[in-house]
Amino acid sequence: MKETTKSKTALGKGMGALLGSGASPIKNQPTDSTLTKGSLHSPTLLPISKIKPNKEQPRKIFKDKELAELSASIKENGIIQPLTVQASDDGTFLLIAGERRLRAAKLAGLEQVPVTVKKTTKKEVLVMAIIENVQRSDLNCVEEALAYYQLMNEFDLTQEEVAKKIGKERSTIANFLRILKLPREVIQHLQKESLTFGHAKVLAAVKDDEKAKRLSREAIDNNWSVRELEKNIKASKKPSSREVSNPYFDEKLDSIKRKLEEKTGYHFDLKTKSSGAGTITIKYSNEAEFNDIFEYLVSK
Repeated sequence: MKETTKSKTALGKGMGALLGSGASPIKNQPTDSTLTKGSLHSPTLLPISKIKPNKEQPRKIFKDKELAELSASIKENGIIQPLTVQASDDGTFLLIAGERRLRAAKLAGLEQVPVTVKKTTKKEVLVMAIIENVQRSDLNCVEEALAYYQLMNEFDLTQEEVAKKIGKERSTIANFLRILKLPREVIQHLQKESLTFGHAKVLAAVKDDEKAKRLSREAIDNNWSVRELEKNIKASKKPSSREVSNPYFDEKLDSIKRKLEEKTGYHFDLKTKSSGAGTITIKYSNEAEFNDIFEYLVSK
């Protein structure tokens, strides 16, 4: 992945600011208003039939119960926060933010919804969609990780640049990307939210895929907390006959390793000898990750 040094500005704002602090709900009432240049950035009503979902929407799973609850709220109160769309050349509008509200509005039987029209680039569309979902905590950890990966892959951004745009620590972005390397079975558990992001970070450090899958099933079946999962992983490790136990380091090694991984987002391997000497290894899976590690180390 190409490294870029150009500074970039964070995109997007809280959508609530578009209406002002004292704005009242915009109900689904008939209107003859048309979308002109003068209506850009001002909420206006738009037929649902003219809105096209965004194929790059980071959120992939919409829970039926939550949609039904939101639909009932919309029937009672209307849509308080407008959807954000972008005008297309064919007369339709691409949805940038608000797919859950759009789906719920359809369930509620609305024919029109309040929207704010924005002129944006493809990158801005993706970033705004991610920001809105992340700020609302609407994404599961796999969806969030895939969204960050898509930003990096499509627009040649580094982890540091993605972190600045989203408003998170670089180590947080790195930790999300690590979970994409988990076995498919574990990914599915995370998508169903049977396991948390905390469980995912712990399982990402397990080298053996079959072991990671087995531990994920046991964590679900036994309702293990993240700490309990860590204890069971530690208990399942068989010390090598070559290794000589060092009580001081053995007691603190896992804690030190976990803190290093949480702080940096990288995967560490720590080994010690009875003399107190040892090695700290940082692992990477591709050239892009190596470049991120290199930039991180030389910047300190």
